[in-house]
Amino acid sequence: MGLKAHPRWERAVRALRRGLRGARGRGAVVLASLLLFPLGITLILRTVPTLDPIFESPRFHIVVVSAIALCALIVALLTAISAAKAREAAPVLLAMGCLAIGLLMFAHGMTTPGIGGRGFSFWVIRFPVLALAGFAACLALAAAPERATKRLVGRFPRGSLLGAAALLSAFSVVLIARPHALSGLRPIPGEEAARWVLIAGTTVTLLGVGAVHWHRWRLGRDRVQLGLMSAAWLSANAAVALEVGHLWRVSWWDYHVYLLAGFAAAAWSVTTQSRQTRSVREALATVSIRDPIQLVSRGHPEALDALVGAVEAKDSHMRGHAARVAEVAMRIGLRMDMGADELRGLAQGAFLHDIGKIGVPDDVLHKRDRLTREDWTRIEQHPVIGGEMAGRAPSLHDSLAVIRHHHERWDGSGYPDRLTGDEIPIAARIATVADVWDALTSDRSYRPAWPADRALAYIAGAAGHLFDPVAVEAFLDLLAERGLWPDRLRPDVDALASMAEACHPRTNGHAASVAVGKPERSA
Repeated sequence: MGLKAHPRWERAVRALRRGLRGARGRGAVVLASLLLFPLGITLILRTVPTLDPIFESPRFHIVVVSAIALCALIVALLTAISAAKAREAAPVLLAMGCLAIGLLMFAHGMTTPGIGGRGFSFWVIRFPVLALAGFAACLALAAAPERATKRLVGRFPRGSLLGAAALLSAFSVVLIARPHALSGLRPIPGEEAARWVLIAGTTVTLLGVGAVHWHRWRLGRDRVQLGLMSAAWLSANAAVALEVGHLWRVSWWDYHVYLLAGFAAAAWSVTTQSRQTRSVREALATVSIRDPIQLVSRGHPEALDALVGAVEAKDSHMRGHAARVAEVAMRIGLRMDMGADELRGLAQGAFLHDIGKIGVPDDVLHKRDRLTREDWTRIEQHPVIGGEMAGRAPSLHDSLAVIRHHHERWDGSGYPDRLTGDEIPIAARIATVADVWDALTSDRSYRPAWPADRALAYIAGAAGHLFDPVAVEAFLDLLAERGLWPDRLRPDVDALASMAEACHPRTNGHAASVAVGKPERSA
């Protein structure tokens, strides 16, 4: 099997593309400031010699390197506290990576030529390369799917941390005391080529890991993910500056500045999040989360939960409906390769899609008989009311399309704006499928829940009529993975789709929802 055809490779490429695609607003500013701007500065300094003067100061070098080591060790300590309690591999590996930066960069500073009469040792230029490589490797393992190494680390968190700390400390102390040991006075055969390969691999790894944490930050707006993204991408820039910069010139000092900024940001994010949550473990919880749905749900303000709770309190049959619709909608969005910002807007909109029902009288929502024309007028206003409510909060701007348009239908028979086809925002089209699925398979005051195969046949039969066919196809693929849509059902779609009405029938003044008609009331 070729490399491009390998499933793991394809998943990695899709994840990286999602992580780097669709930058806008705050995401574009972060991308530029952490990745593009530092790289541009380094390249300008190397191409314009007059901007790259010599600044030789061993004492200042000690101060800067010590500050980098301190920030990294703060993150390592706080993460280690969480890791020891949680028994999860990701925070353990993050702590180990920060230990590598902290201890090896401290050794780098202590072996600076000119400090305490020290002469030159090759270890002074090896330490930062090894520190960055160790950090990149640990961060990549922490962000990767579960493997034997992660399971072992998670099973023995204290032992892994103590072992890494002891090994790195012993290595650093020995070479600080004897910097000429272990080929400190001469290069190792092939060292230059190995150094280049190691730095190139480290840079690529840090770029990829940074993209993963950027994607996670855009989903949940978690402060710790922002700090890890900063540390990863600025460390990648540091690796480039370390390789192309000239000793004691500004282009060489660059890598120290990038490392200090990156790990200062990481230390700030972990400490402030710990104070806010009053728990180090809670602050670092997202380090172990890989599921986008969990990342988005953790980013919901408490006010949103209270608002949805108020809607669900009006009708016991609606309890949990919002969360289930948000999850299914996001799973569909992931299958349709939506970017992080789009997924976040989709999830929040799906979670809040029914908030306008606060303005619908209870006797209409709970009515068991046919709805009158006046009843339907009130029902059809809930997307408008919900959109107006959410529109007052700028942070919910991306969710408005779903809230207002989740009852629009592909053929224009929906409400409130009678949009058709691609006029309906893609997020609303996806949320519509998820909403109808959950509504049909849940008990309501006016009908019992449908069996899964009946509800699936209804949705499949309405593709291209009521629902976006692409969204339906992604939804059916999702359900097939769960074993709920076997191929043997597909030939019976037309027959099953003509089953009884999905919802409250309207009065004779409105067309009844028959066959593949509108399941508005059910949704």
